[in-house]
Amino acid sequence: MKIDLSYKEGLRKLVEEYRKNEKYRKNLDKKVDECLKWKEKIETDKLSQEKHEHLLKDIVEQLLLQGRGSKGVKTQLEKIEEIIGQWSIENLEKNLDNLGMSNKKKEKLKRILEYLKEHEVTEWIKRLDNNDMFVPRLGPKSDEDFLKEHGFFGHVPVDRHTKRFLFRTGILHWYLKKNEKNADVLKIFEEDYEVFKRAIIEFCKTFGDNIKIGKKKKLKLAENPGIFDIVIWWHCGEDNEEGCRNICGRYPRCNECVFKEHCLWYRIKCK
Repeated sequence: MKIDLSYKEGLRKLVEEYRKNEKYRKNLDKKVDECLKWKEKIETDKLSQEKHEHLLKDIVEQLLLQGRGSKGVKTQLEKIEEIIGQWSIENLEKNLDNLGMSNKKKEKLKRILEYLKEHEVTEWIKRLDNNDMFVPRLGPKSDEDFLKEHGFFGHVPVDRHTKRFLFRTGILHWYLKKNEKNADVLKIFEEDYEVFKRAIIEFCKTFGDNIKIGKKKKLKLAENPGIFDIVIWWHCGEDNEEGCRNICGRYPRCNECVFKEHCLWYRIKCK
C-alpha cells in the first residue's frame, strides 16, 4: 500500500500553526531576532564585557543540560553565580570542583576555558560553526544547540523530541530510502545522531523552500533548519513554561495535530 504523505503541505501547515497563533508567532519572531543579533556580534567580534560573560554562562548551561531536562538547570546556574560572583574564566577555573558537575563535564569545561585564555570566544564559536575538530567541544548535541541559540540556524540539535517526530512522521524513513537504503532504522533510532541531523536538514531543504520565518529579517527555512527545531520543540516538548504543547510527545495526541494527514504513524495506526 502506497501512502502519499505530501510533506511539503504538511510542513507548511505545521509552521503556520505556530505563526497564526499570536503567542507562538511573537515568540518565534522574537527568538529568531535575538539569535541573529548574537550572530552579528559574534561574526563582527563586537562583544561587550557583559556579552562575553553571558557567553560563558551559556557554555556552562549547555554542559549542565547534558543528560537531563531543562528543569533544575536555572536553579543550578543561580547557585553557580553565587559561588563564582562574576562569570569569568578565572572564577570558573578556581571553582571547577564547586559547580556541581560530573568529572566528564568538568573536564570539557576545563579544556574550553584553557582554550579561551589564548583565543577570543568569538573565534571559538566561528570554528565550531565550521566544524573544526581541533577546538575543544561541548558535545555533538550541545555544540549544535549552542550554535543554534546564537543565530547559526544551519545547525540542528537532535534530542529525543526530534528523533520521535522524525521517526513517527516517516521523515526518517523518507530520508533513508533516498540516501541509505540498507540502513537499520531501529539501530539508527538508538545510536546514530548524525543521520537524524542530516535527515532534518535535507527535509527542510527539500520541502521548506517557500517558507520564510522572522520579523526583522525573513529567513528561508530551507537554509535555516535550526529554526524548525524551535517548532518541533514547541510541538513535541513537555515544558509548559517554554510554551510546549506536548502534542507529539511520549503519548501522541494525534487528533490535535495539524501534521497528522502527512504523518506515517497516524495514517497507519490511527486511520
